[in-house]
Amino acid sequence: MSYGVTVVIGRSLAKANFGVTTVLGVRFGVAGLALVAVLLVRRRPVMPAPGERLRAFLLGAIGYGFESTLFFMGLERGTAAAVALLFYSYPAVVTLIESAMHRRIPSSRSLLALALAGGGTAVVVVAGGAVTISSAGALIALGSACSFGVYLLVSHAVIERTDSLTLSAWVALGAALSFVVRGVVGNSLEQPGGHWPVMILNGIATASAFTFMFAGLRRIGPSRTSVIMTLEALCAVVLAAIFLGEELRPLQLVGGAGILAATVLIGTSRAPEVVP
Repeated sequence: MSYGVTVVIGRSLAKANFGVTTVLGVRFGVAGLALVAVLLVRRRPVMPAPGERLRAFLLGAIGYGFESTLFFMGLERGTAAAVALLFYSYPAVVTLIESAMHRRIPSSRSLLALALAGGGTAVVVVAGGAVTISSAGALIALGSACSFGVYLLVSHAVIERTDSLTLSAWVALGAALSFVVRGVVGNSLEQPGGHWPVMILNGIATASAFTFMFAGLRRIGPSRTSVIMTLEALCAVVLAAIFLGEELRPLQLVGGAGILAATVLIGTSRAPEVVP
């Protein structure tokens, strides 16, 4: 749900002609500061575990910053529906890489959930808008999907002892710094003006999304987390219909049912991937 909120807000800010460095710089900056405030109030460790501090920062500054940049470059070369359709292939990327790393074939339940999530997401996206994109845009969007899949796997592998809330704060602050620096160097930062409330809400939703994502990675592993995260597509469509007045088509509800079925399959799995 949290990622769905960020998608809808991102659409509204894009329509207001804000650039990527301003939108994402404010988004991740607010998220990072909000998470640090929560850590201080709850008296949780603000610093990641020794040996994981630079890793946590680079996951945001390089990992998330790189993936976000590719995603927006894809949007410059194709419709949002086309980019989303290609981007949501990342659960398959995660499953394939993880299977190769561990030299094991995914279970039939996992493969069925992956098929339902992928098919449902495709229906939700294709039914919602025109699917047109250049060859370069398609390659960039697929690169975004691959980079996000690798990002999930790397996050799962290199961070073992840091609290999920602390990790979320450092990833957000790292991503914020990367976009602010790019904005300053490129002189592309803009004044939010009357859009401050929406941008702050975007940051709060991102803080929530990061926290739940890293907590999910810690508890059930990258493959299952990536499949469940396809709910983002359904939530974004529903929220856009409610708050942006976009049309919600019956076929999109069918695709949403497929995504929900995939989530139920993952949620009722008897063999969760518990991380030490």
